Amino acid sequence: MKNQKLILDYGRLSDANLNLKAISIVNGLTGNPNFPTTTPSLANFTLLQVAYASALNDSLSGNRQYIASKNKIREDLLAGMRQLAMDIDAQGNGDKAMLLSSGFDLASTNEASSSIGIPNDFKILDGLNSGELKFSCKRVMNAVSYLVEYTDEVPAETTQWKFVPTSTREYTLKGLRSGLRIYGRMKAVGRKGQTANSDVLSRLVQ
Repeated sequence: MKNQKLILDYGRLSDANLNLKAISIVNGLTGNPNFPTTTPSLANFTLLQVAYASALNDSLSGNRQYIASKNKIREDLLAGMRQLAMDIDAQGNGDKAMLLSSGFDLASTNEASSSIGIPNDFKILDGLNSGELKFSCKRVMNAVSYLVEYTDEVPAETTQWKFVPTSTREYTLKGLRSGLRIYGRMKAVGRKGQTANSDVLSRLVQ
């Protein structure tokens, strides 16, 4: 039986897909009894992912300094992913199920990615306090995480969505300006980075 190994280099992924893959790894390792300790630690890798997501959001403005900062943090994230994948690879010792539970991808497999459904029953509701909106949807089979995406502009192909990663199907946005109309959707993310979007809804912030 062929010894299973993990992909170590994710440099070919787009900025957005790299962020989704990093989120999948964080979710896969959180509370995972197969890998209680890793190098880098889960806490340190999570800091890399959060920093990259923030820099990616900032870079959408087109500001050259923000883009340069995002590119530097991207390299830091890729280096962290490579180091972490090598450590997981060594600990997994070829155990396919164990390796896949980490959120990383196998370097060689003929299996198709598990399909992922569209987030159904998507809702945007008022939060408990003014300036809050609660996003929710039904649980999506094979989803390992979700993205809350929103904008205060009428969505178009060129829309630069703001996004917040979450491990659950419910999330409350806070600190929004009262009277602002927010357009939003939820994106389900699969273990191999596959995604599916809900319909787009809008609601006035109270």
